[in-house]
Amino acid sequence: MFLPIEHYSFLWDSCDNNFIDFIELYTILSLKKFIIMKSLTNALFKKWILLTIISFFILSACQKQIDQPSNTQEISSIANKGNHENRIYVSDIGQLYAAVNDPENAGRLIVLAAGTYILNASYPNAGRLELLENMELQGQPGHPELVIIDASLLPGTSFVPPLNFPAARSGAIRMGRGFNSIEWLTVKGNSTAQALSVIDTDLIWSGLSRVRVAHSVITGGRIGIDIRNVGAGSVSRTLEAEIVDNEVVENLVQFGQGIEIQNANGAIEATIRATLNGNYVHGNKIGMRTFVNNANNTNTNFGSITIQSTADRFEENGIGLYLSPGLNQGTTTNANGNLLHFEAHGTSIQNNQGTLPPDVTDPSPGGIYAVGGFSTNGGVASDNRLEINLWGCLISGNQGPDIKAYGALSTKLVPAGTNNVVEIKLHGVSQNATVVATPSSPIEPAGTNIVNIFR
Repeated sequence: MFLPIEHYSFLWDSCDNNFIDFIELYTILSLKKFIIMKSLTNALFKKWILLTIISFFILSACQKQIDQPSNTQEISSIANKGNHENRIYVSDIGQLYAAVNDPENAGRLIVLAAGTYILNASYPNAGRLELLENMELQGQPGHPELVIIDASLLPGTSFVPPLNFPAARSGAIRMGRGFNSIEWLTVKGNSTAQALSVIDTDLIWSGLSRVRVAHSVITGGRIGIDIRNVGAGSVSRTLEAEIVDNEVVENLVQFGQGIEIQNANGAIEATIRATLNGNYVHGNKIGMRTFVNNANNTNTNFGSITIQSTADRFEENGIGLYLSPGLNQGTTTNANGNLLHFEAHGTSIQNNQGTLPPDVTDPSPGGIYAVGGFSTNGGVASDNRLEINLWGCLISGNQGPDIKAYGALSTKLVPAGTNNVVEIKLHGVSQNATVVATPSSPIEPAGTNIVNIFR
């Protein structure tokens, strides 16, 4: 026998999962008694029908109440993009500079109307766009071609930061303060000698620096996107980068690199963690170059770079990927104890056979150029480790071998250093790549520089 309906009124105020379980069980048992109910009086049968309907109604209401927090959480995860009060809309170059340089706009999203914004040295920071803490730039979603930031007319002096800090050259747009992002833009670079990059991440921040470049076209520079820790200001700095769905094309000035990821020039114990997804990097001299680099006679030791690539395309460059954890361009200094880990899933490294930059020591186009310890002027590069792990990557059509690897390489008559290890693991279709491996050039008698290939 069922309780009167009024006995269940308290359940409206105590609606939870346990009650839902009870209602579901109650309903199932009720249905099983349907045949029995048929034998009861017509009034009682009607009462049972009413109670069953109410049960399902309560179940539906409770489920909505329980689901609400997850819906709220999902909405809040994109609230920053959807919060119109946090946005500033600009439509000309004066408004853009005013918005970017106003300290009150830290943490805000700057939305650019369609048009071309020609950077001008008469504005603050010599015309560079230096993003404030947690500031973001956004063009027109779905149409990066509609908003163009053009740095081509800036003089070379616009790329020299005050007091050469953290380095003597920088980019047209600078990032690195907290979380900074650039999305849905076309950014054109500059051909002057001082212009290092189109976009740079060298604004030093006291905490973790996180940057995102997405859905954009980057072109016309010496380096398209420069993800870097540089100088003494970057000692022990951690930089996280997300590079998603960009076209990085025809960055051909001097060494002409589409993407560069580096710890450089005294950035000891610095860390970079980069995630790349769905980028099309083509028509550059080097598609992506990543290294721990000592170029100005300061030690650059014990750094770490980790890169995860998914479904990227490094195609029709001079060299697709240039990877070196320990590059020493100094004469008396060290690039020691550094780690570079590159892992790719479904990434294409194909048809790289174009123009090379002037500073490549072993001048031949190809898919992947990998060197553990590299010395160009007599300095030491020892105890460096390069790990390359490729899963289902198409590596073909490149000039010469698809992968050329050295445990250690030196332009002098003595080896670059000792205990440099390159480890390359090829999985699935990646196993079809042709590989030429040299443990050490010149030969190191002790044999501590090695290249291991796993298929």
